[in-house]
Amino acid sequence: MFKTILSNLLGYDLIILLTAAINGFILYPRVKKASVQLKNHLQPKVYVPINKLVDRIKDHTEPEKSIDLHALKSMRSDEIHYYSLFTAFNSAFPMLGMLGTIISLLQMIDLSQQQVVLNFTTALTSTLWGLVFALVFKAFDAALSPIVEQNQENIKLMFERIDLATRVEESHE
Repeated sequence: MFKTILSNLLGYDLIILLTAAINGFILYPRVKKASVQLKNHLQPKVYVPINKLVDRIKDHTEPEKSIDLHALKSMRSDEIHYYSLFTAFNSAFPMLGMLGTIISLLQMIDLSQQQVVLNFTTALTSTLWGLVFALVFKAFDAALSPIVEQNQENIKLMFERIDLATRVEESHE
């Protein structure tokens, strides 16, 4: 059984494994880094009193306390970009597995009994790898998704509070 799985790795299954490598070693670390970086910038700033929040936006003398809205928006854009790619790759795994299965099964027309068995095992390994990586990256997504959602809520809250504060300031002038 393992010999068959390993021999199929050099065929269509290699595409699934390469997609998993890209998703796991390139996209996931980038979305995780972008999300954590944005969270670390937002958390200590979102829940401060509104007057201090507005002062921190206006004050650029103390960089560690000031708030750069453009930088936050840029971080959020990076997070959305990498998270979208990550989730798109996640949804591709079952489809790649099914595609490998269909390709292998279509090649079984007019084949001998031994060739049919070989193609059928190739079809099953494609399905196996597609499902395995779909499940693995679903778990990663479950850990990452709350951070992304919380960042979205925090940045929305921050901009709403800033907008409200600036409207109040303008009405008093």
